[in-house]
Amino acid sequence: MQKKILVTGGSGLLGHAVRKVCPRARFLSSKDCDLRNSGPIERIFKNEKPDLVLHLAAKVSGVKVNAARNADFFTDNVQINTNVLAAAAQEHKVKSLVSVLSSCAFPFYSGRPTSEDDLHSGMPFAGNLGYGCSKRMLDIHTRLLWEQYGCRFTTLTPVTMYGPHDHWDLDDSHVLSALIHKCFHAKRNGKPLEVWGSGKAVRQFIFSADVARLLMKVSQSIKTPDTVILAPDSGIRIKDLAELIVKIMKFKGRVRFDTGKPEGQLVKILKSKVFHKRFPGFKFTKLEKGLEETVEWFLEHHDKICKAGT
Repeated sequence: MQKKILVTGGSGLLGHAVRKVCPRARFLSSKDCDLRNSGPIERIFKNEKPDLVLHLAAKVSGVKVNAARNADFFTDNVQINTNVLAAAAQEHKVKSLVSVLSSCAFPFYSGRPTSEDDLHSGMPFAGNLGYGCSKRMLDIHTRLLWEQYGCRFTTLTPVTMYGPHDHWDLDDSHVLSALIHKCFHAKRNGKPLEVWGSGKAVRQFIFSADVARLLMKVSQSIKTPDTVILAPDSGIRIKDLAELIVKIMKFKGRVRFDTGKPEGQLVKILKSKVFHKRFPGFKFTKLEKGLEETVEWFLEHHDKICKAGT
């Protein structure tokens, strides 16, 4: 018998990627259900009776909004995660559940990469404190349900995701999608490409399609509640990322770095201790190839994106 799969966050970046590898699942968006309230999610679980839940839903934003609304992001995400996991485990006895954590939950160190062992060591970056701590609570809740109820629940921790269907708001998105959007406008209007910060910050990126494939792999055999970091490489400077986007988009203008704008923590590098053991032979999409696909999708949809006010 085929598993009945329920996906929260179905209209987001990762939700759209999961649709390609699992098209028959039931995908929930915020229009279907406000996960901050327990009543609607209870009704959906009762009606759907899923065997597997992929919990992707979260309230997310870029560095500027995260820093300004830390308390809101903590409250909303804790409510979302608690309602979904409690309904799945305690009310409807869902067999398997995979949630997505965030690199924002981890502390970072100047002398070495951060690993799975560091998840609850030290505080997350202050600018992402609310969102980061809500993801730590998701990890703890997952472990407690495993111990008390025997739930086959686990988590994955991707570095910053990108890909088609990303969030493109110029002030409220992650750096990669914002740079693509800014580069489009700079090229069209004959103006410089403005990059927030000095360009020295180091970030890691993973193509959303890769995360979708790994979600399906781990969901087929959940053996531990422990998270695993999904990090294709050791990262790239924002300056080099901007240059790569400029190359792909054939932008000939000037690139200007605005050090008066926030750029977040200077270095964020995650490295898994267990990835290759749990996913032997897995091949990540190279950044340039993923960017080419993402830029192609953006250019095909930019009229709709711009009409939406992003």
